[in-house]
Amino acid sequence: MPIVDYTPELFGDVSEMVSQFPGNRNLAHRPFVDYYYATREWSKLHLYYSDSRKLIGTLGRELARFEYNSRELTLKIGSNWYSLQRGVGGELSQFSAQSYPNSTGLMIGGSQDTVSIHRHHNWIFMPGIRGYLLNNPYNPHPGESRWRSAAKSFLRRAVRRRISSFAPRIPSHVFAEITVREEGSYAPDLLPTRSPFLFRFAPTAEYLSWRYSLSLPFIRYRLFRVISRGATVGYVILSDSPEQITVAQCDGEDAAALAYGVLLSILEVGREDQEARAVFLVSCHSEMKKIFQEFGFSEQRRGDLPFAFRTRPPHVDLSLGTSGWLVNYGWGDNGVRPPFRDHAS
Repeated sequence: MPIVDYTPELFGDVSEMVSQFPGNRNLAHRPFVDYYYATREWSKLHLYYSDSRKLIGTLGRELARFEYNSRELTLKIGSNWYSLQRGVGGELSQFSAQSYPNSTGLMIGGSQDTVSIHRHHNWIFMPGIRGYLLNNPYNPHPGESRWRSAAKSFLRRAVRRRISSFAPRIPSHVFAEITVREEGSYAPDLLPTRSPFLFRFAPTAEYLSWRYSLSLPFIRYRLFRVISRGATVGYVILSDSPEQITVAQCDGEDAAALAYGVLLSILEVGREDQEARAVFLVSCHSEMKKIFQEFGFSEQRRGDLPFAFRTRPPHVDLSLGTSGWLVNYGWGDNGVRPPFRDHAS
């Protein structure tokens, strides 16, 4: 049977297939699947059917605009790569690569199985991209000993603090020079006209309005304009849930101003919190990482976030490393995970 692209009338097949995998996955949530894979040409879910018309494999792909040294490049971000039969995943991956020959595959995050497969196929992994946490949630894990779970419970009560209590860690001159303002739409003037970052995600305002829509039922995004000395210098998009704030996407014309814009946006979202809430972001930029750590963010102990290219993208010098890059967590479908805001299964 041919590989076909997802359309909403095929959700029953997707739901049946994904139910055979453990855990709660975003492919089981119809509002997300219909929105992310069936409303724009640049984001599709490839479906692999057996000869008996059973869905046995899926692979999502999103074509995204990036820039390296101010030169445009198209990267293909994969998502929801599942198969019920040996060899199906490889056929889907090959189909995706052949269908979009002018793009380069990109993986950010991913399971251990996915990382192992990509390493086996000689994807190029980039070091130095780390996750950072404020107010580590110290979540218990299945199978942990009773004493370890008790220790984590103690740490949640004793170490975590309300987000507003971190405000004094921002230098006073920053408050005098930089402000943030919450916005209700993605105006084109939010996009930076110049960039200090060697590599960055450079979407259009139309894309931002789609991917990080401020009116989605299943996830809440909040948008902030970063203003320095009266002029717009960037934007910050946060995913706001009761358990955690996540920096989904940000960009700007100055690295330090953007980093402080991220922190001021987090403080604004957490201003009225009565209890501690976790905050998560990803960073590899040397100057921004320092600012985040001085504020109170701690580097995750699990090491580098998996970040790999299928082949070297055109015009990209990978030998220079990632210390001048701007990387955010909310690329592809990252961060869009259960439990969803609309509580549908």
